[in-house]
Amino acid sequence: MSWVPPPRPRWVADHNALGELLGVHSLHPIGADELLATATATTALDDFGGESWRAGFDRLCAALRDEAGLHAVGALLARSELLRTLQNRLRIVAALATNPEVESAPVNSPWFVCGTARSGTSILHELLAQDPTTRAPAAWELMYSVPAPRTSTYASDPRIALADREVRFWDEITPEYLTMHENGGALPQECIFITGHEFASEHWSGVHDVATYNKWLQRHDLTHAYRWHRRHLQWLQSEHPAEQWVLKAPSHLSALPALFSVYPDAWIVQTHRDPLRTVPSTISLMATLRWMRSDRVDVDRLARTMSTGVAMLFDFVRSARLDGTLPDDRFIDVRYADLLRDPVATIRGIYERTGRAFTPEYAAAIPAYLAAKPQAKHGAHHYTLDDFALDAGDLRDRYGPYCDAYRIEPEGER
Repeated sequence: MSWVPPPRPRWVADHNALGELLGVHSLHPIGADELLATATATTALDDFGGESWRAGFDRLCAALRDEAGLHAVGALLARSELLRTLQNRLRIVAALATNPEVESAPVNSPWFVCGTARSGTSILHELLAQDPTTRAPAAWELMYSVPAPRTSTYASDPRIALADREVRFWDEITPEYLTMHENGGALPQECIFITGHEFASEHWSGVHDVATYNKWLQRHDLTHAYRWHRRHLQWLQSEHPAEQWVLKAPSHLSALPALFSVYPDAWIVQTHRDPLRTVPSTISLMATLRWMRSDRVDVDRLARTMSTGVAMLFDFVRSARLDGTLPDDRFIDVRYADLLRDPVATIRGIYERTGRAFTPEYAAAIPAYLAAKPQAKHGAHHYTLDDFALDAGDLRDRYGPYCDAYRIEPEGER
């Protein structure tokens, strides 16, 4: 194992040292009852909209306190995100209570971009969002959802700058993170930050080492999380209508039965890429996110869990599509290599399958967006299989059936 954690700025080390001196959770406490009291006091609201979220919240707070090994900056991040999410949920519930008609509005045939992490989901999501007739939820409107976004001020809302400052804080903690993934207040954001309001989201277990919470999440019925997801979208579209929602999260792939129970007319745009590139890249990303929050990162366990879990996920989705457990006719398969070779033709194929008009103006916007956002714009993301003691031959054997089924081209190992 040769993974080397990225360096930290001096201010991060100094703050963490202060946390060691004073006590991390004395400096930035993470207690369920105290967080709830603070959220209600700061919003003057106390209706969280039922109790379906509470079991996950309690487990998460306990795991963050007892298992995650948070350093002071990590505890600051966790506490601030938990508190903001609670406040946002309270405000959405209150807004929906005074505008009950919002929840009767349809969310028609949403598109969900999903595939394993690092398989092109983010860039495809961003490209689909360039069509003026589609709408991808931006980070700012998921973080600060009330009042509802308005069409007239959507691009100039002051919450954009507020969210931008918060999400880019991650880059200030670990500058190397920017070479792996770009965040921004106005950029399309993943659905894990919607289901995060139900505290049943892989966001929490992805950036923290919280084994008991993760075990609970894997067994938890996510139907309530997708019901909240729908309510959240209904609120966001109430003053800024969405002709076609375009959504994204790799974690949808492991929750498709629950997703289809809430969105039976959904389209699943499943991305496919050589796992020998996606798996080590994902491990590197996840290790960095956890290092951002803790001095203790078990990279060996992360690599074992990730490489095995991805193989099981491939098998589940493929077999469920074949045996009818999932509606195969609602899937659109997109190979990463095809997206790189001819993005316009690849995206046109998505539009043809779904029956949407693909305009010349949108076709021209795709290469223009890519030209303004080249790969490695913020520097190269460096990783190798050797960093995580992964054997190329073993991985080729493990992922062979998946690669054969979707005709995935090998990209070579790093």
